[in-house]
Amino acid sequence: MHLKTDMFLAWRYLKPKRNAVSVITCISVIGVILGVAVLIVVIAVMAGFTDEFKKKLLETSAHIQIYDYNRGYIEDPDAVIATAKSCGIKAAPVVKRHILLQRGRRFVPKLLIGIDPEQQLESVNVSKFVKYGNFSLRKGEILISDVIASEISARVGDTVILHSPAKLAEMVDLIDGKGGKKIKSPEKIYLPSEFKITGIFSFGKYDFDKNVLFTSLDDADELLGLPWGTATVVYARVADPFHMRDDLKKLRANLPGLFVLSWRQMNRKFLGVLEVEKNMQFFLLAFIVLVAAFSITNTLITVVVQKTREIGLLKALGATNGTVVRIFVLQGFIVGLVGTIFGIIAGLAVIHWRNQLLHAMRVITRQEIFPKEFYIFSQLPATVEWRDLLVIGVISVALCTIGGVIPAVRASRLAPAQALRYE
Repeated sequence: MHLKTDMFLAWRYLKPKRNAVSVITCISVIGVILGVAVLIVVIAVMAGFTDEFKKKLLETSAHIQIYDYNRGYIEDPDAVIATAKSCGIKAAPVVKRHILLQRGRRFVPKLLIGIDPEQQLESVNVSKFVKYGNFSLRKGEILISDVIASEISARVGDTVILHSPAKLAEMVDLIDGKGGKKIKSPEKIYLPSEFKITGIFSFGKYDFDKNVLFTSLDDADELLGLPWGTATVVYARVADPFHMRDDLKKLRANLPGLFVLSWRQMNRKFLGVLEVEKNMQFFLLAFIVLVAAFSITNTLITVVVQKTREIGLLKALGATNGTVVRIFVLQGFIVGLVGTIFGIIAGLAVIHWRNQLLHAMRVITRQEIFPKEFYIFSQLPATVEWRDLLVIGVISVALCTIGGVIPAVRASRLAPAQALRYE
């Protein structure tokens, strides 16, 4: 027999006829649809998390960071910037240290980032994300996030006080004595600095918005007690942050004694965790499709039992064992193909309306399904990669096709005389 005939018979056996086999077949198809849809949604969401995290990471930090760990700060950042520019890389000085933010009688620890407003595009493009007020970082001015503004009940035009932990530590001198440690009164008293809020920003990355303040580079040096014109780090940006191996080699060769780290190296552990989670989710959820394949095996075994006479007749008319095997393997292939196609459609539909579904679940359950405090982002990200769709589709169809092998072999072993004994 020809493959066309085998396909016709395979489809004929699966065609609904209002009997138990048809119901089981429909259930098998639904199982494949659900398995493929869930697998696609989870993998897309994990890929979305990774892509969104990388995007926000590149918006809130540098592609390359240059440090001097020996001194603790870069004494001549202009020379480092000139070297980077000679390598075709844009760079800017940045001061980054932890401070204490005071509003009224409330103290909260935050991360202060001092930038040069004229070089902000080479460090962090803050002006792009300012929601209220203006991007102004003159002397005594500061930018805070909407999360911090809500936390300390502040708005544009208000003032806040910043304390330097290093200067606070200098106010207390501990001296070892025979009776233990004694406290000596400081000879100098350092006063905190007062800043006026000129703008409120939001990068859409909750952990960053919750902890970061921006001020000018000179104000940061003065507040933290660093030498004038120095920087704790130099931020560098390249044309393609995903392919910058050559840029890193050039910088490391031209900046001996300094540490040159890429954004991937700075976030290696977290990016590795995301990749491992995605692979583990794929591995675990693939078992859903495997369960559907077992359901197909059960269905086809039932078909073999019910179609014993037809199989005997086919073999009596000259059908070979290979022909019978192909018929039942093709049934598994058809169920897998139909289920996979509709599963992909269902998965893409869920991904398209994912945020609307989350909102509906939030209304129904009256609970925050996706709190940004824990998940960093305010919306559920998702990225559909065609390579993932292809892999999922191939694995699903392959498992379902393999599920038809056992009943196919069983059917091929039926002897025509035995199958037609009572006819």
